[in-house]
Amino acid sequence: MNPPVQPKRSIEIKLDQLRVLPDGTLGREIARFLDENGFAPFNSGDLIQRTHDVWHVLTGLSPAEEDEMLLQAFTRAQVFRPFSAIVVLYGLLTGKLTCAEVRESIRRGKLARRLIHWDLESDWATPLEEVRHKLGIIPFTTSLKPQSKPPQGLPDVSPECS
Repeated sequence: MNPPVQPKRSIEIKLDQLRVLPDGTLGREIARFLDENGFAPFNSGDLIQRTHDVWHVLTGLSPAEEDEMLLQAFTRAQVFRPFSAIVVLYGLLTGKLTCAEVRESIRRGKLARRLIHWDLESDWATPLEEVRHKLGIIPFTTSLKPQSKPPQGLPDVSPECS
């Protein structure tokens, strides 16, 4: 259903190496996310599938169902992923997401640099906050959902879908 994004690009997430990095670094926080959730790194699929959990860490979104849907909205703003749009639509139709949340997530995805062009392995030892700043990512911090008042520089959004 999704056109593959850089399926041959090599990405290695070696948990044993990431676990020994200092707390707060991108690599350590990815290892913590995977360990705390009982996940293993994806070693197959395209770039988006293999870096999906990295995007969770960058955005501050948990693996909870609603946060997963928000991440799909962020992802759809970054790359053409029809399945992401279907997941977001499901969230809207079931009332698990609001239009304001979806628009905020899409806005944040559009504001961020294109993550598919980022050399993530070069930033394993970089503090997560520094990586977010470099990539222009505004993390989801209030209850792991978009803030009721948008961060400075982002326009306010209305709750209606339009």
